[in-house]
Amino acid sequence: MKDGTGREFNDDLTNFLEWYLEAGLKIFTPMKDSIYFIENVVGTTIYRHEQFQVQLFTANPNTIIPEHVHPNVDSYEVALTGMEFTLEGKIVLPMWASETKCEDSNLSRAHYSTVRVLPESLHGGRSSSNGGMFMSVQHWLNEVKPTSVANDWAGGATMGDNHTTQVTTKEEITQ
Repeated sequence: MKDGTGREFNDDLTNFLEWYLEAGLKIFTPMKDSIYFIENVVGTTIYRHEQFQVQLFTANPNTIIPEHVHPNVDSYEVALTGMEFTLEGKIVLPMWASETKCEDSNLSRAHYSTVRVLPESLHGGRSSSNGGMFMSVQHWLNEVKPTSVANDWAGGATMGDNHTTQVTTKEEITQ
């Protein structure tokens, strides 16, 4: 499978992403560790099995997600609406794609576009003036228990004082 940047992947996470996207619209929210509030973003775990999970993130209008890494998470970000994504300092999913309607539906042109975010990938984003929404399809590594990617954040600014106290991975990534 190729992600939105044209890179090709064929591994366990890619297989999980393909299975999840084809499985339908059922949401399986676990009872524990399933809802997170990170400044202007709400993350809801909509599926978890062992080290794999899917989170749905909803961002308030004009929210900036500073560039950062998740050292214990390999993931795909899956655009839904109103989001722009950056990878390694470059815009890889522009806002115009999220705000442009498909000709044959009421969905965004970016709907279900994917960006692979490796554990060392510096990435970030921002939401539109109407807010934004995306899924994060994750494989948690290094025997770290899945919670929220907001808890596994390193290498950059966090999303404010409240987020700083929630982060469990606090080491800085050096270049």
